[in-house]
Amino acid sequence: MQSLLKANGARLQLPHLDACANAHQKGVTKLLDDLQAPSLFSEYNWDEWMTLDAPYEEVDFSTTDVTTRFNRNGYDWDIHGLLYRPRKEVDSGLAIVVIHGGAGSARGKDTTPDGRPGISRVLAGQGFTVLSVDYVGHYPLGGIWTAPVKDREPIYLLDRKLAADEILDRNRKCTFNVHVQGTAQLVDEYLTGRRLLGFGHSTGGPMTVALHAFTKTAKVIGLIGFGSGGPQGWRKEWLEVTRQTYRDFPVDHISRRSIKAFRDAGYEGPAEVCPWGGAEGYVPWANYARSQIKTGLCDNQLLGAVKKLEEYPPLTGLPREEYLDYLDEQDPAWLASIGVLLMCSENDRPHWIIGDRLEDKYDVFMGVKYAKHTPRVQVIYVPKYSHYGMQELYNEKIAYVWLWAWKSGFFQARTA
Repeated sequence: MQSLLKANGARLQLPHLDACANAHQKGVTKLLDDLQAPSLFSEYNWDEWMTLDAPYEEVDFSTTDVTTRFNRNGYDWDIHGLLYRPRKEVDSGLAIVVIHGGAGSARGKDTTPDGRPGISRVLAGQGFTVLSVDYVGHYPLGGIWTAPVKDREPIYLLDRKLAADEILDRNRKCTFNVHVQGTAQLVDEYLTGRRLLGFGHSTGGPMTVALHAFTKTAKVIGLIGFGSGGPQGWRKEWLEVTRQTYRDFPVDHISRRSIKAFRDAGYEGPAEVCPWGGAEGYVPWANYARSQIKTGLCDNQLLGAVKKLEEYPPLTGLPREEYLDYLDEQDPAWLASIGVLLMCSENDRPHWIIGDRLEDKYDVFMGVKYAKHTPRVQVIYVPKYSHYGMQELYNEKIAYVWLWAWKSGFFQARTA
């Protein structure tokens, strides 16, 4: 395997941290060395991964449900999040925003199928304020889904039941911009004035990239990832470069997750890191912790299915830009102001398995694109995990990578 991809420009010289000199902490030492190396790609073996320890002492934290209402595309919408506040913060000026994947919910980042802390709890327990957001429509009042997946529809308002024809119309109008505007309003209300690190998983990846354009009182200074990718315009380019074909979805389609769908998507990880077993063990937990539904619009926007997206404006009366502006090129000045730390894993089909050459791997492709604008880019490969590695065994180490990078100064540089 090719082990070196050169980044454009000089890499950062980060502060030296000498707390990791012994062999037991070789995973941390390796990470800190890699963050300063001329390569933007690095890889862990499992032994190294298992020596990656926490950068901070564990602290207690509280969890609060937060909601807000906002208006876009002719409707009011409700959005919900889980706000984690540690008893003692590492940095009171920083917060981490977590945005789940396509058929997920914030609850899916709160715990794991076998009852361990989810990634949001791990981050909070390390002393960081976290806002984990549900997509608009993906939060049931009380947070636990009870209706069978086959009967579920998005829940766009929390104080009244909507008629079927209004839900259908909202499904056509609930664009990526709706989700990101709602997330930004939660950020502005509860994380006012903070610097932000953003983690978006899967479909949440491009939403996190867009967050900076919607927030009014906070500043995104870094993107942290696991199976996250990058801007959707770059994803469309990646599909073309790697000559992949993809399906689009009917305008009013709703994808509903099932054991078969989970398996067919290649989301099962190896038993070594998935103590619940395969899809049969994961999906029953997911059926209450996650929405398990995804609109055709959300799928089509993720896929960059331009021809299909062109069908929406005549049906809704909304401008074409509402459906396609997220494919526009990113602001190079903003890209130059942030740090980007992406992670990919051995059994993640869309983010690692696809692509014959290293530079064709999705997150590596994204890392090279980011590196044209910022020297603070790193793409890290880890073995064993699937697309849902942040819920699998030793998921806390994924958070530790992000936080060691923070502690080393990877995201703080050039943020003034």
